[in-house]
Amino acid sequence: MTMHLCSLSSFKVFLGALAFAIAAPSFAITYIVPPDRFEIERASAIVVGRVLGSRVETSQFGIETVTTIALEEAIKGNPGSNVDIHTPGGTLDGETRVVPGVPTFADGERVLLFLFQREDGAYVISDLGLGTFRLVRELAVRNDADIEGWDAGGKVHVEQLRSAERFLNFVRGVVRGDVVSEDYAVAKMPLMVKAESLRPIASASFTATSYMLTYGAGHGTRWNVFPSAVSWNRGNSETGPLGNGAAEISAAFSTWNAGGTNYVLSSATANPNGFLEATDGTNNIVFEKNLTSAGIQPFSCVSGGALGVAGMTHASPGTHVYRGETFFTTAEADVSMNQGVGNCSPGTIPQELFKSAITHEFGHTLGLRHSDQTRDLSASCSGDPTLDCTTAALMNHILASGLNGQLQPWDNAALNAVYGTAPACTPPSITVQPSGASINSGNSAQLSVAATGTAPLSYQWFAGLSGDASTPVNGGTTATIVVAPATTTAYWVRVTGACGPVANSNTAIVAVAVCVPPQILTTLKDQMVLAGSIVSLTINALGTNTSVSWFANGNVIAAGPTLITQPLTQTTQFRAHVTNACGVADSNTITITVVSPRRRTVLH
Repeated sequence: MTMHLCSLSSFKVFLGALAFAIAAPSFAITYIVPPDRFEIERASAIVVGRVLGSRVETSQFGIETVTTIALEEAIKGNPGSNVDIHTPGGTLDGETRVVPGVPTFADGERVLLFLFQREDGAYVISDLGLGTFRLVRELAVRNDADIEGWDAGGKVHVEQLRSAERFLNFVRGVVRGDVVSEDYAVAKMPLMVKAESLRPIASASFTATSYMLTYGAGHGTRWNVFPSAVSWNRGNSETGPLGNGAAEISAAFSTWNAGGTNYVLSSATANPNGFLEATDGTNNIVFEKNLTSAGIQPFSCVSGGALGVAGMTHASPGTHVYRGETFFTTAEADVSMNQGVGNCSPGTIPQELFKSAITHEFGHTLGLRHSDQTRDLSASCSGDPTLDCTTAALMNHILASGLNGQLQPWDNAALNAVYGTAPACTPPSITVQPSGASINSGNSAQLSVAATGTAPLSYQWFAGLSGDASTPVNGGTTATIVVAPATTTAYWVRVTGACGPVANSNTAIVAVAVCVPPQILTTLKDQMVLAGSIVSLTINALGTNTSVSWFANGNVIAAGPTLITQPLTQTTQFRAHVTNACGVADSNTITITVVSPRRRTVLH
């Protein structure tokens, strides 16, 4: 199950993939961020300590990471000298539940934790990111990427820096019941304008996968039934001034269905199940859901908290290909709104934001990521040119007011790419495989590949057998490369296109023969001969597959290790030139001096 815990301000999507299992969960959270005093007062325990280490266990709530904290101080409660903190996610017996955004800890780091003791006696972090502080460089630091949102007064939340000493004194004072002031804030630099807020929706085509939350093996997860309907059940009704929720659900369905989906609210059968329970084959939205097993405490209309969660489940195995891209197939989805929300008035949660929040959560059940974050929601997407990135969207991780549940250009582009009529994308395929070569050491070989698919196509060559990407070839990013290995080496190329999967070529072997450069062992000597003489010269050379050429006065006259001249009529210079595949060598140059015969004088 993919679980999305959402507060009204920042819709945090914590992805979880359960590899090799029946179902794969992930989730995200959205907050109206309460004041610190409120979080302190409702925590079951508050501790300061150092992380000793973490392990993975399974419980009635699934796979959990258990982190042991050695206590320096128990400000509230009495959890013992060491306390085990349970957070969802981890890897155990071949199953992996990845939960980006849930607090993780490094051995040895010092932390301040607000804890909640759940019904089985285990301690969890109260409201997850809201209850986690790292004590670093005299500061108490909370991960603001996990908790951006609205404050209880309706303003966009700006996470403050806290002096560790003054904040700890404030926490101690609140626990004791003292009258203490909130004087622990530390000034920080003004925020720079985010680049993605200035970047328009690009006109280039982005892949469907790029708009989606990352799941196991990097795939997204999507419904593969449209235009057939996906039926939903309203397991109960919201209570109080916000209404029963039916109008918001219908409006959300109409909004998304206009882009090619087909969500239908077909029943209202009592069903309390959500993402924390086992799959039941029902796509269910419930209100006033008890989420405390994950550390999510009830929503307070005065102080805030988490509004709700959404998630998807896919069966394993269960994949499909859509326009050349591979996706997990969504089998079930759930949306759960936190207990306490129904007590709030439109003055606390404006009706249009309540509507936008529910529409946003159903967007996550369609597999969509946040418009301003990477696919795992760990960072801004402004620096990734492969991702369509903007803050002006209903799926932005901080929900903007005034949208009234209506899709913006990014939302429509994402919906069109994943479920609509986006141009078909053909994954890359190799039409001409690279072929090997045989060379002598010191020489080079040219390797080439030809591929087709939706542009742009990119190439990366690797040394090794096909599929082994551990040794990329430096500069090997074109369809044709030149290599000069010292020994016999295997090569292959990976072609990446506008949509997956990638195409891996066959292995091409460049066989390298050892080559000994030529070395001349003979020293030629000058000679003096009579005109008309025939001269024999021999050169002796070492080397691999050498060839010998003879030069007379700079011109080639013969080949082979031995030269037998024509009858000489004039003085001539000779030298031998020896070559092979890995070098050349020249003999010394000699002069053959030609003299005329002397006339004999006979005396009578």
